[in-house]
Amino acid sequence: MTRIGCTGKILPIMLAAILVSGLLSPIASITTAQIQRDINLTIMLEKVRSAVVLIVTIVKAAIIWEDFIPQLREVGLDPVVEVSATGFGSGFFVSSDGYIITNGHVINDFQSELDKVRPLLLNFIEKYLEARIKRTGQQPSQEEVRQLFMDIIRAYLTNKLKIQDYTVDVRVGAGRVVSGFANIGKFYTARIAYSSPFEKEDLALLKIEIKNAPSIRVAQENIARVGERVWALGYPGVVTFHQLLSEETLLEPTITEGTVSGYRTKTAGVSVLQSDVTVTHGNSGGPVVNSNGIVVAVTSFGSADPSESGREVPGFNFFVPASYVYDIIRRFSVNNVESETIKFYEEGLRLFYQKQYRAAIERFQIVKNLYPGFPFIDDYITDAQKAILRGEEAPQFPIDTTMIAIIAVGAAAGGGAGYMFLRRRKEVVGRTKEQQGQWQYGQQWGYQQPQQPQQQPSPAQTPWQSPGPQQPPRLPPGYKFCINCGKIIPEDSAKCPYCNADQQ
Repeated sequence: MTRIGCTGKILPIMLAAILVSGLLSPIASITTAQIQRDINLTIMLEKVRSAVVLIVTIVKAAIIWEDFIPQLREVGLDPVVEVSATGFGSGFFVSSDGYIITNGHVINDFQSELDKVRPLLLNFIEKYLEARIKRTGQQPSQEEVRQLFMDIIRAYLTNKLKIQDYTVDVRVGAGRVVSGFANIGKFYTARIAYSSPFEKEDLALLKIEIKNAPSIRVAQENIARVGERVWALGYPGVVTFHQLLSEETLLEPTITEGTVSGYRTKTAGVSVLQSDVTVTHGNSGGPVVNSNGIVVAVTSFGSADPSESGREVPGFNFFVPASYVYDIIRRFSVNNVESETIKFYEEGLRLFYQKQYRAAIERFQIVKNLYPGFPFIDDYITDAQKAILRGEEAPQFPIDTTMIAIIAVGAAAGGGAGYMFLRRRKEVVGRTKEQQGQWQYGQQWGYQQPQQPQQQPSPAQTPWQSPGPQQPPRLPPGYKFCINCGKIIPEDSAKCPYCNADQQ
């Protein structure tokens, strides 16, 4: 064999090896892996964000302070003063049928009776001073306001001031809701199923009437470890009430990141998780999740400067560990699973980031059908439609680098191996989920009538052929396939909302 002859056979193999090494180089692999990690993190946070809700608590009562009645009459107020206070916090769905976890203090649950009524006493002072300014035109001094506050606290503690008709009204802003407290009447009314005060576990379980809510899972034990990355989600007041933000932004949860510092113990003997993740007023009751999107804690309280300033000390925040949360879920037999709505949303997100936009839109539409108020879903549908119009949609089954590499090697060896790989690859595409071992996100949702089972020939007689069509996708509860176009539609639909075909 001549040297030229050796080169003639080796050169294609060398070129194939160079091609393979270029495609599968460490730099390319690391970049691809990093991109995938970033996408996975984005999808995880989007899923959790959809489960976060805004909690609004309205406390009302009537105050009778007999010793102060003359002053009330002087400014034109009745002896019985109607007072109210509104607070807000965060929460999250733990079941698809409307169970929500938040803090006890978010719904005004304190062991201290004074802490419960303090906002109402402040509202009493506010009403009195507003009426006095309107009557006399004179502004009170800071010392006068401070003295009035001390007097009303003393009157309450000595039973000279009575509070009657005390009520707590809890509202939940879930899904795509109209921003602003002027629209609070459109929020869901919540029933308080359970509550523990701030001084203890500081947890509450609420219930609203809803179906197919986007619920997330809570860890059954305290699985968060020191140094682990965690993310807190909620509605911090500095964002929610910022006058410069648009109305749409106001009801979007904020996401912050930090690390677990350790576990501490409150004076009541209750364990708390400490972290430097940034939270503030309004975050209370929101979830803290790990990289898998599992709730490992619930935001509870921060640290304040012990001096008279009382300013918040950043980086020293405390959270209710998951074990306390799951104990409540277990006691009340709450079905804490990742809801079907969330699962379809994740499928849509993965298809979206794979640039399978038409398939993604179908999943997003299923999510809207299941839960019409699902937040952020319209934005993704719009973005996907724009991407399709720009011609950015990827092929349904893109060829990955591993496949290209094997084809290249096959071509160098004479083409036979590459041909066999493509043919086997084509066969795999037609297999069912059970045959492939995992669901392929690139698959479409259009219904195909499954073939009737056929008698299988013996191995010696088995011909080389592609298997039959895929089985139809799983249906969410309360839905069916359109008999004309095959899309998933509500079970009680007389006409298909997509093709307008009668379903009789």
